Amino acid sequence: MEDSRKPIGRFPFAIWFSLAVLGLLMVAWAMQAYSLLDWESAVALGIQNERLAGDAAERAWALESWGVAAADMLWPLPITVVAIIGIMQRRFYGFVAGMMAYSIGVYFPLFFAFQRWSTYPGTVITALVLFWAPSLLAILSLWTSRDEFQR
Repeated sequence: MEDSRKPIGRFPFAIWFSLAVLGLLMVAWAMQAYSLLDWESAVALGIQNERLAGDAAERAWALESWGVAAADMLWPLPITVVAIIGIMQRRFYGFVAGMMAYSIGVYFPLFFAFQRWSTYPGTVITALVLFWAPSLLAILSLWTSRDEFQR
């Protein structure tokens, strides 16, 4: 981990990596925004599971999932934006927001995997590779660079 603290331009590699993972998480929130705009296409891609056009039970589950997607725009998206700004400015709030964003990045792919493994294993593996593993590594990277942030 000592190599991750070597400066590359303005920041050490660990912080550049952390910022890149925040960019990946922004892709996840963009996928949720896409779900809100075109739910049926998101279902076809495997991003969402239940159809709004199904039977009454499926519609109810779809509306619940739509609410979760909307909540992802209200909570994780702003945290990710605050993390990016705070990390770029080397502020302690950026470190804290980054840890929060990465924690969500660890949680949501696992939750997604347990929900959709039997129906969309390819999408699940993609979510684990793109979001879970990098978020886990970003927690470690940001932690190794914690002394870079002003309190």
